[in-house]
Amino acid sequence: MVRRLLTALLAVLLLAACTQEPPVEEEPISVSGGLGRAPTVSFETPLPLAEAEQHELITGEGRALEAGDPVLLAISAFDGQTGELLPDRGAGEARTLLLTPEEVGEDIYPILVGATEGTRLLLTEPVSTEDGDRMLVLVLDVLHTVAQGEELEQPEGLPTVSESDDGGVEIALPDSDPPTSLEVWTVIRGDGPQVSPDQRVVLQYTAVTWSGGEIYDSTWADGQVPRSVLLEETFAGLRDGLTDQTVGSRTAIVVPPALGTGSQTLVFAVDILAATDVETE
Repeated sequence: MVRRLLTALLAVLLLAACTQEPPVEEEPISVSGGLGRAPTVSFETPLPLAEAEQHELITGEGRALEAGDPVLLAISAFDGQTGELLPDRGAGEARTLLLTPEEVGEDIYPILVGATEGTRLLLTEPVSTEDGDRMLVLVLDVLHTVAQGEELEQPEGLPTVSESDDGGVEIALPDSDPPTSLEVWTVIRGDGPQVSPDQRVVLQYTAVTWSGGEIYDSTWADGQVPRSVLLEETFAGLRDGLTDQTVGSRTAIVVPPALGTGSQTLVFAVDILAATDVETE
């Protein structure tokens, strides 16, 4: 009888051990917030000194980066000692760089080669400062260099925007007189935040003249390198056409002379890649 009781008790203990859930280990660094937006990063301070590590938090589905390519990065840096954002090392503002060791840094370069647009990386590394050695925490977003989102039906009687064979855009003009007022429509609707007129925006765009269809200006023609501009310093028509559009969108804008050059009607196809607030003194 005693032997049976011991056997039964042992079976219960083994069953309990098998069904007991292992303890959940909390991540030492928590990162939240949408891609391309200033992330919220939290961790217990100070972070202990350790070897450099990298973690892929989000895997993008965009193009793979190749050496020498233009790349659009948003880097946010945090002090591992205090948890504070370090504006001088990166505060989430999107920047266009060439993917070379000289421009992105020798440590980050091999990590970025082969990474896909839409990826978010978490990097930690020890650094030496005037106050001693401490950890540096970097959140690195590899942003898209073309519009991403839902393709919408385009209006009749206005120019048509389509993707070209080289990954840029083409604008087909109708055989009609240009409109006399500003015309704006969304070709691809992105899901990012809305653009406000006091922001700095990163754009890929092509602008052609309505008369003749000649290229007036184009980042795609300049090697597909996105351009960063203060929206309030652009043509009034371009500023008004981009205001309230969402990041990630491809927007078409017909700018009449009075809101642009003063002499000719321009047609813009604009990919809105990023938008950041401008600090005022």
